[in-house]
Amino acid sequence: MGNPFPKKVLAFHYAWYGTPWGTGPIHEWRGWNSAGYNPEKVINGRRESATPCQPLDGLYDSSSEYTIRRQIYEAKQALIDGFIVSWWGFSDVGANATISKFLEVAPEDFEITLYYETVGFATGEVKETVKGEDIINKVADDFNRIIENYGKRDRWLKVNNKPVIFVYSRAIREFWKVFGNVNDAIKAINAVKSKLSHEVFIIGDFGFDPQFAYILADIFDGLHTYNPIGFTTRGIKYSSIYETVSNELHKKGKLWAATVVPGHDNYLVSGTNRLIEPRRDGGYYLDSWDIALSSNPDWVLITSWNEWYENTQIEPSDYYGTTYLYLTRQQVRRFKGL
Repeated sequence: MGNPFPKKVLAFHYAWYGTPWGTGPIHEWRGWNSAGYNPEKVINGRRESATPCQPLDGLYDSSSEYTIRRQIYEAKQALIDGFIVSWWGFSDVGANATISKFLEVAPEDFEITLYYETVGFATGEVKETVKGEDIINKVADDFNRIIENYGKRDRWLKVNNKPVIFVYSRAIREFWKVFGNVNDAIKAINAVKSKLSHEVFIIGDFGFDPQFAYILADIFDGLHTYNPIGFTTRGIKYSSIYETVSNELHKKGKLWAATVVPGHDNYLVSGTNRLIEPRRDGGYYLDSWDIALSSNPDWVLITSWNEWYENTQIEPSDYYGTTYLYLTRQQVRRFKGL
């Protein structure tokens, strides 16, 4: 039998950046001006922004066709197979415009899916008045609309012809909060699946709790964790966690997607909650690839292509240049045996 999950490398992508000259639906500063920063200020030839470093191509509009074509070209240079676009609902104008443009212009060997970040009640925090049935219907409606609008398209990521959707741990834990206990939350997630009008391949995020992974392994088609710095900043060696989760999923015939990251530093937007994991001139990134590949992953996920606030991006920058594209290419070749 062949591998049911051919090896892929995907990167988390963020579509929340806008400029006044943007050619997409956003025609103002967005993203770059978070936390009170003002890109209209130019100091020594550099616009002020909420990011520790800036794109090599300058501050950009996420949904402009030029930016999207450039990002696909650069990602393919690094042998990345596609993007997982952060998505906050159908009211998320920038993300929906960006996803639509990706699906329009991507070549046949570059795939797109989305990251379902929240069920969407009160901007991610579930109100006490929200009923369980409300969330079940909301998520089922979201998934059905996602598949109708995007998932049937040729460039949408699929497994065995099933459209893929990634689900962030925030959205999963919103279920836990509303239903109050694990068993009822599991029933609710299964109720969502029963209301879907299409088969969907769902890959959930177990966060930093291996016990949570055991529960989710019975619900979803695959698992991942968004950012392993949640382990290393607490001094946890996560190689055994990756291996344990991988083994559990593979026993069940399910997909394991191991995440790698170059480092992290959110000091410009964090206030007192700074979270730092130094890049060590690429050392942390290479270590995370070693750990990921030792867990026998079906897919590898990169956090991130362009989460500039947290300095996890591998997109070319004014500080790192194209270093992380080269490192990524080397590691993808190693993973795929190229």
